[in-house]
Amino acid sequence: MVKSLAAEAKALSDAVDALGPSPSYEKVKSVVGGSDTMAKVKEADLSWMWSMLESAPSGQPVTVAVAGGGAVGAAALYRIAAGEMLGTTTPVSLQLLGADADVVKDLEAVGFPLLKGVTAATSPAAALKGAKYAILLDGDFAALGKAAAPETLIGVAGCANALAVSKAGAASVTAITSGPQLAAQVALAASAGVSPADVTQVISWGTGIADVSHAMVGGKWALKTTDVAMPSVTTTPAIEADAAVSHMKDWALGSNGKWVSMGVPATGDYGLGSGIFFSVPVVCTPGEFKRVGGVTLTPEVAAALEKSRVELSK
Repeated sequence: MVKSLAAEAKALSDAVDALGPSPSYEKVKSVVGGSDTMAKVKEADLSWMWSMLESAPSGQPVTVAVAGGGAVGAAALYRIAAGEMLGTTTPVSLQLLGADADVVKDLEAVGFPLLKGVTAATSPAAALKGAKYAILLDGDFAALGKAAAPETLIGVAGCANALAVSKAGAASVTAITSGPQLAAQVALAASAGVSPADVTQVISWGTGIADVSHAMVGGKWALKTTDVAMPSVTTTPAIEADAAVSHMKDWALGSNGKWVSMGVPATGDYGLGSGIFFSVPVVCTPGEFKRVGGVTLTPEVAAALEKSRVELSK
């Protein structure tokens, strides 16, 4: 399907490029909104095709390990291979633990320019060997943590699992928690008629509490009142895959000053105590993160955070 759509997608991409640098959302929408190609891409969750079409490998491959994840893990793999995690010029070699055999074959068949190899590992040690980055979505988290090298940057699904990985080894560990943040950004963008990229400062707190009380849309405060600070959001495998890949991208390459939500070791900020991983807003530079301090909490958000803290402290 990817190969059959490639020519159509390339023509659509060229049409958007012809709009000039930094075209408005309205202009882009006028070109792609009624496109049959775009409809097919959305239906099959092939949004990563745009990155694949722009990719051109340069330099040595970077090894990325991915453990488990079912539909989320599979969706993340296509995004990584297309260049959405490390950029459209960085070649990658994937080392997979628990991936579906058909997914492995399909990854090889698509013809990703950046994908230099796919290995189906049979053990945590084999999956993590030589990996610069790792995404751990399920499995034996203690064994995976023990197998990781100290220099590996590891993103783990969920704060409790991140704690288990961290206790087992010396690698740098953060929890992937931004799914609710991304879902809320999509909802706000749809309501405002803008691109999700224009929505910033949405926070996913604790174990995944979406907070839009500080959200900005196009540089303006999103809410006219603080009464709606915690929207009800529903994530999907595609959103959770985006969360995993964007989490590692921000950590590896930096977030360009933007707030992103990550589960990090609690250090007493926001009354969270210590000894647990907890999702807070951070700003990333390559390989590093820094907590955003002094963020005000509505009473509803504060109560939800305390409930999260108690659950994670058990």
